[in-house]
Amino acid sequence: MVGAVRGDPPTPASQGDESVYETDRPGELENPFTLPPGRAELVNYVVATNASAREDDFGSGGSALFIDTAVRFGVVDRLEGVVAIDSFLRADPPAGSGTASKAGVGYATLTAKWNFLRDPAGDFGVSLAPFVRIPLEQAIGGSSRSESGLAAPFHVDLENGWEMEGSSSLTRAPEGRDDWSWQWENQASLERELTKPLTAYVELQLQSGDGLPEWATELGVTYRLNPSVQIDVGTSLGLGRNSLGRMGYAGVGWRF
Repeated sequence: MVGAVRGDPPTPASQGDESVYETDRPGELENPFTLPPGRAELVNYVVATNASAREDDFGSGGSALFIDTAVRFGVVDRLEGVVAIDSFLRADPPAGSGTASKAGVGYATLTAKWNFLRDPAGDFGVSLAPFVRIPLEQAIGGSSRSESGLAAPFHVDLENGWEMEGSSSLTRAPEGRDDWSWQWENQASLERELTKPLTAYVELQLQSGDGLPEWATELGVTYRLNPSVQIDVGTSLGLGRNSLGRMGYAGVGWRF
């Protein structure tokens, strides 16, 4: 996710990403940097969304409120693991469907990230990140089959307080009871440091594959409370008739 707040002395690449605070938002992977071995980060987000914004969670209608909890941990130099759990406080089906609202643990997502390209100052970086998303409650996810894919997040420092990051990913997801679909998703964020702890960002997203392409935009701000804690508040809106998704989120990351 966007939200880098600079100001600390640069850290050599061999020691991991300590000079920039980066944390991915729920369902996204845009941060190419990794934590040093032995370091960890706990990230919690509260997310409210309609079905179009995250259709795979609860069918083609309705809405949901869930908590996304992720733990990042440095394994070796330039390699980290991520375990994320979606806990649904309420998943409402489409109106008139006759199905009751659901609550419970929805998904577990396992990710490994390899930061294979990075300059010593952390001005740019590229990673490869294979992932698998496992449904833990079929009544919420609508499927007992897992989806998997590969993401390539990147980051570029544009100087003078401007930065860009994003990713390109390919995902194989269950479609109906027996079929599979492929989705290609691209996203790019432009962020501006307003003050040392405060950063604003805007993001453009495109998802294509089976069906019509869908565009969306994301807007938000991050605030770094101290070197170990950062908060993030934002919203996502679909663009055009094919993209009706709406999502709001607020989260906090704690590095230790």
